[in-house]
Amino acid sequence: MTADARRIAFTSRTLHHVDLERAAVAALEARDFRRAFALADRRCRILPHPGARAHLLRAEALFRLDLRDAAVASVTRALELEPDDLAAARRMMAWGDGPAQTEAARSVARRDDDPDSVRTALLLLEQNGQDSCARIDFLDEEVKGWVTWRGADEPHLSLAQADQSSTVQLPADPRHRFALNGRCAASFRLMRPASAASQRLEIAQAGRVIASIQLPANRAPDRRDAPQRPPRAGSAETPPLTIIIPVYRDLAATRACIESALTAVACTPGATIVVVDDASPEPDIKRLLGELASEQRIRLLTNAHNLGFVGAVNRALGETDTGDVVLLNSDTTVPKFALQRLRSAVQSTPGVGTATPLSNNGEYTSFPIPNRSNPLPSPDELELLDELAGTANPGMAIDIPNGIGFCLYITRECLDAVHELSDDFYRGYLEDVDFCLRAAEAGFRNVCIPSVFVGHEGSRSFLGEKRSLVLRNLRVLEHRYRRYATECAAFLLADPLRDCRAALELKLLCNDQRAAGPHVILCGSAVGREIAIRRCRQLAADKTRGLIVHFRIDGQRQQAAIFAPDGGAPQSIALDVATAKGRDAFLKLLADLRIRSLEIAEPNRIPGACLAQLTQHFAYELLITDTSLAARAAIGSGLHPDWTGLVERARGVIAIGEDGAAFAVSVLGLQVVRPSDPPARPVRHPAVDGPVRIGLLALHGSAVEFRFARALSDQVANADADVEIIVLGTTLDDLKLMQRTNVMVTGEIAVDDVATLIEGHGITKLVLDIGEPAFGHPLLDALLATGLPAATTEWIPAPPERRRKTDLKLQPGLDADDAVAAVLDWAVEDVQLHPDRWSSRHRREVGARLP
Repeated sequence: MTADARRIAFTSRTLHHVDLERAAVAALEARDFRRAFALADRRCRILPHPGARAHLLRAEALFRLDLRDAAVASVTRALELEPDDLAAARRMMAWGDGPAQTEAARSVARRDDDPDSVRTALLLLEQNGQDSCARIDFLDEEVKGWVTWRGADEPHLSLAQADQSSTVQLPADPRHRFALNGRCAASFRLMRPASAASQRLEIAQAGRVIASIQLPANRAPDRRDAPQRPPRAGSAETPPLTIIIPVYRDLAATRACIESALTAVACTPGATIVVVDDASPEPDIKRLLGELASEQRIRLLTNAHNLGFVGAVNRALGETDTGDVVLLNSDTTVPKFALQRLRSAVQSTPGVGTATPLSNNGEYTSFPIPNRSNPLPSPDELELLDELAGTANPGMAIDIPNGIGFCLYITRECLDAVHELSDDFYRGYLEDVDFCLRAAEAGFRNVCIPSVFVGHEGSRSFLGEKRSLVLRNLRVLEHRYRRYATECAAFLLADPLRDCRAALELKLLCNDQRAAGPHVILCGSAVGREIAIRRCRQLAADKTRGLIVHFRIDGQRQQAAIFAPDGGAPQSIALDVATAKGRDAFLKLLADLRIRSLEIAEPNRIPGACLAQLTQHFAYELLITDTSLAARAAIGSGLHPDWTGLVERARGVIAIGEDGAAFAVSVLGLQVVRPSDPPARPVRHPAVDGPVRIGLLALHGSAVEFRFARALSDQVANADADVEIIVLGTTLDDLKLMQRTNVMVTGEIAVDDVATLIEGHGITKLVLDIGEPAFGHPLLDALLATGLPAATTEWIPAPPERRRKTDLKLQPGLDADDAVAAVLDWAVEDVQLHPDRWSSRHRREVGARLP
């Protein structure tokens, strides 16, 4: 790609992601694979969120660079985003191994129209022990496909609906295109009978099932003769409550769910349990349900054929004429009083159609981190969470875009209006969302009841298939409800459940019975936050629990957000310390936590009034993360007068890593404690051909970093040196820098990205100390562990025998122009440049070091 074309490609901010993808395709076609990787990798790191196509472009470039493991990781990410993407499945089948390769082969065999690809997939499946396969395509009127198998027995195809079933034999076709190497094959095509209920199609051979698929209804139900449901019971009597639990597989989860539901029902007057055995293939489940039914502890409905979640629920709804219902997944755990309080909350809230409790795994209603599958608490922990939720959020109901089906309370009025779950959603995902959106159209509210907590294991039924099923059904949902995606985005942005989660977290913290309180670290920037997280990992290795308080300015507010870096509670507590009242509440919270110790990082970024009160009430230590405590970033300059008192009153000073400790000793004149980290093993990278490629770390996105990258780019161009600059991170203006022919900006990076970035870009040298140092930042250590030559600040001169000749040691406080010149000199030390290409200030033979 020419320099002019490269400049043109990155002038549009709104279409930058499109320009990156187009340029990556052009680079692949030109066989410039490093360039293709750089472009595709950046696309995968910026907004809007990349799709499968972007990750496949990145994977293709990585594979061409002989970075197979990284290429497979990119394909895996593409399949997570689009499980039905055939291009991704083909690549996984060709490049991958193990279960991921086998699953990709199944996907190709069942969906690809290219016979050669299907034959390759079938061969791979046979090599992995699967000697039969089938493809099934269905429309409203017909079902067609093919099946392959080995053995003399011919398979049969059965189509079942409700209590009716029909079966046809599938004789082998010796001329079939997939009948090769002793494999039998047959194609089929049959008309579907009209049905208002779902149908189950199954292909079996010699007593084993080759394929089984649930077909949605192909005729709308006739509601003209539907019986009139009795009106809701008056306030004087308690209406019945029916708990509906569809069951198919997983004995352990099913037993735990039903046992917890039985305990909860015993505490809920008028409640009964209806379990639907959806033709479970597990004898132990059938035995368990039979025993419970014979003891009249549950009402059991048994399906002759598997109808799927929707069919099972609709059958139970059809046999439940009065009262409200709760749809309960068989992988949930219900606390003792959860159902009672859930019903009470719904009855006291006007206009409710559906209600969902808080859960560890409940999408919007997830706790402590929303929209994440948090670990399932133990039964005792669930009881405590439910009890504390009841005291933290009494009488509250928060409107949400839709209820979540793991535990969905539905009022009788809503059922009368909306009737049953839709059969348009394949294999039981998002039909709950569709029901709730139909309820909203009918004028009912979908709410979360944050005073109730129910545990949910999640994704046990379909496991790896879930993503594919969700995406398939989501297309149906978005076509039907055009505003749904916008409403969800607005809800996520506003996060109206945050205060409810925070209230529960406060109760949990105050209820913590551990003898020793947490170790609290204060920080005030994204960089400081990462260092604090690393410090908490050090504490965790010593069996000490760490919490982080991150101060940030939000308009007129000064937020102090408290979170646990391990993903546990708290995650949502944020107090405004701009006011005296807020500061007093913050101090009280820390006092109630009985904190073990307090570490202050970045004191210059903590609101002054809050810092003063904290240092008066708590003993503390200082954590060195940058040079803000120094008068100047020069050896021997000492403490800045503003921080002398803060340092003198501290119990000690802590520094992570050699550089932080060296800075504290040589610049501040302080003795420090240096916590130990597991030793990092250097990761050597093979030498690369081509120009020198400098990896320039940008942690802060500051003006200093931007000016340095621009100045280095100018000096490289003026010197006519064959050097490329890869900025590792983000800058004030990525596009402005990328319009230069010798600069690429990666976008946000993480520690796990380092190896792939080094090898993909072919980086040969690193520049790590630009602008404000970040002592102990994980990215710095990860880059140093690569073993590449690095330009860093030398706070304490090392003995000659301990220095690497390939490194560049910069003096503290070096002028920016001198630093740029030194880095350029070091980067091109093996190249002889004409003296006239240098300014008079730097006219010299390249190869020596600047002082």
